[in-house]
Amino acid sequence: MKLKTISALLAGYVLFGGHTLLYAQESAPKGLKKGANVSVNITDKKKTPHRTYFNLGLFSNYTCLNGAGFNVISSLQHYNAYGVQAAGFANITGLKSTGLQIAGITNVTGQRACGAIISGLMNVSGRSSYGLTVAGLGNVSGGDLKGMAVSGLINLGGKDTRGLMIAGLGNIAGEVQGGLSVGGLMNVSGKSSRGVQITSLLNVAAETNDGWQLAGVGNVSVNNKGLQTAIMNYSVNNNGLQLGIGNVSAENRKGFQIGIVNISADSCARQIGCVNLKPQTRVQMVVSGGNANKGSLSVRFKNKYTYTQIGAGAYYLGADKDFSFSMSYRAGVYRSLTPNLDISTDLGYYHIECLDNKRSQGYAPRMYALEPRVSLEYSITRKFGAFVSGGYGWTRTYSGNHAFDSKGVFEIGIVLF
Repeated sequence: MKLKTISALLAGYVLFGGHTLLYAQESAPKGLKKGANVSVNITDKKKTPHRTYFNLGLFSNYTCLNGAGFNVISSLQHYNAYGVQAAGFANITGLKSTGLQIAGITNVTGQRACGAIISGLMNVSGRSSYGLTVAGLGNVSGGDLKGMAVSGLINLGGKDTRGLMIAGLGNIAGEVQGGLSVGGLMNVSGKSSRGVQITSLLNVAAETNDGWQLAGVGNVSVNNKGLQTAIMNYSVNNNGLQLGIGNVSAENRKGFQIGIVNISADSCARQIGCVNLKPQTRVQMVVSGGNANKGSLSVRFKNKYTYTQIGAGAYYLGADKDFSFSMSYRAGVYRSLTPNLDISTDLGYYHIECLDNKRSQGYAPRMYALEPRVSLEYSITRKFGAFVSGGYGWTRTYSGNHAFDSKGVFEIGIVLF
């Protein structure tokens, strides 16, 4: 008797429990319920779940698609869709869609969308989206967005975005961005960027940039281990290369900075630019005059062995009332001979505006001059010194590059701060 009872229980499990287990392995998402089905279908009801091989109608609501479905309004599958779906408004798939989906408004897949997904407004995938995804407004994936995603506004991946992503507004990766992302205004990676980010405004890597950030205005990363190229580049830790007009590294790292203004919190940072600022940089004021630039006021940025200097002066071509105006930039190296005496050599570039009052005397409207020189500077106190310089200068016109003057130059001045 007991053996018969056990046999009956096992048989019931196989017939009913096993059947229930089959459904549990791939259950339809909650919220997708049976509804009206105004369509013509070719369906195999012997299989579990039912398979629809062809669907044509106004709107449809059925279990699975393994073939082609065409609806004027909408198409809804509770489980999977394999093949071609086309609807005037929306295609909705509970689990996975593989193949071609075309909708006038939206395509929605509960888990994974794979293939070519095209809609007028929005494509949404609950977990992952792979392949060609094109939408007029945006492509959104709760997990990975990989392949080619093109949208008029935004591409959003909850975890990774990889491949070619082009968006009118921006591309956003919840964790990792790889491959190429082209955004009209911005690209954002929640963790790391390992590919190329290209945008007109701003690229952001919330943790690490291991690739190339190329922006018209700015790039931001916590750790830069790759290349940042923009008008302004900012990184908390820079171990890569920053190339722009302004480059900033907020903490101590030994990366490279090439630009007009470079700022680093590391005294050992490698910098090439017009103005290089580190913790050890001394910012000084230089007041000078000589036989070429009769009077000038400059700011000098002095580092351990090098310095740059930006200044402005007047009376370059004469000390009469009809003065000219000049702007200058100098870059050089120096060495301390004694604790108070330095010797330096530098090269200076002068832009000269002759102004209207000089043109009547035969001067060109604008000229430039190149001046190499050698200087001796003596520090009287920590914040006050004096120097004398000598060298040679060549002055030429911008128009036609004609020689205007060449002569030996000398200059004396004081250094403050």
